[in-house]
Amino acid sequence: MSALNVRELIPLIDDLAPFELAERWDHCGLRLGRYDAPVGEIAVALDPSAEAVGQAARLGCGLLITHHPLLFAPQENMICDRCDPKTVEAAFQNDVCLIACHTNFDSARGGVNERLAQLAGLKDARPLEPPATERGFGMGAVGSVFSAPACEIAREIARKWDLSGYRLYDSGSAVDRVALCGGSGGDLWKRLERTDSVLYATADLRYHECMEAVDAGLSVMLCDHGEMENPPLSYFSKALAQKTGLPVHFLDLIGPKRRRERWCSVERHVSA
Repeated sequence: MSALNVRELIPLIDDLAPFELAERWDHCGLRLGRYDAPVGEIAVALDPSAEAVGQAARLGCGLLITHHPLLFAPQENMICDRCDPKTVEAAFQNDVCLIACHTNFDSARGGVNERLAQLAGLKDARPLEPPATERGFGMGAVGSVFSAPACEIAREIARKWDLSGYRLYDSGSAVDRVALCGGSGGDLWKRLERTDSVLYATADLRYHECMEAVDAGLSVMLCDHGEMENPPLSYFSKALAQKTGLPVHFLDLIGPKRRRERWCSVERHVSA
C-alpha cells in the first residue's frame, strides 16, 4: 500500500482503540505533527521518548504511536535538556508525528486490560468497570484461575507477562480468581463483588492503598507500570499492520531485556 496521511490513518487506529473510550481527563489522538503529513511506515512504543522518536526516524517512520501521551502536564517552557521537550525537539527535527492511544487502548477490545487477562489465562474474564460504549471491553478485568497459593499464581502471571519482577502482599489464602488493572489500578478493586481468594495485579498503588486492599482480603501483586502495559502493544502493532497495510515496527524499549535495573522482591503481609 502507498503512504497514507495522518488524517487517513486516524479512523483506522480508531477501529482498534476507539478514541471515544478515552477518559475525559486524558490526552489522546494527534499530539504533535500535521494531519496532512505522509506516513509510509509506523512505529509503536510505550512512551513518547526522544529515544523512541530517534528509532522511529531511523526506521523511516513518519508516525510514532505511543500508549502514554506527550506533554501530559502543562509546560512552562520548552528547554530541551528535559524529557518532554527533548521528545518535541526530536520529533520536529525528524518529521515524526506523535499519536497517543492511552485510556482508549486500556479499555479497547484487545486492548491493555483484555489482552493482559488473555495472556494470564483468565477464564470467563469480564471488566471491572464496563465500557462507556459497546465498542470497548472496559477497564480492568477479573476472571477465574485454577486454585493455588497466591505466590504460585503471581509467579506464573509474571512469566506470562514477561515481567522482570514484582512485589507480592500475600493474604495467606488460596487464590481462585485474578483481578487486574493495567498501569495505575487505584481503587478499581473495590468494584469486585467479593474480595476473598482473589489476587489483584496492578501498578503504582500507594502503601496505604495496598494495606486497604489486603485488609479487605485481597492478595496484591505490584508490577512495574511500564513492563505490565508493554506486552499488549506488540499485539496492537500486528493488528495495526493488518489494518493499514503499512509496515509497523514495535519498539520494545521497556521490556526486561532492556531494563538497566532488574528488581524482584517479595513481601508477605497476612491480613488480620
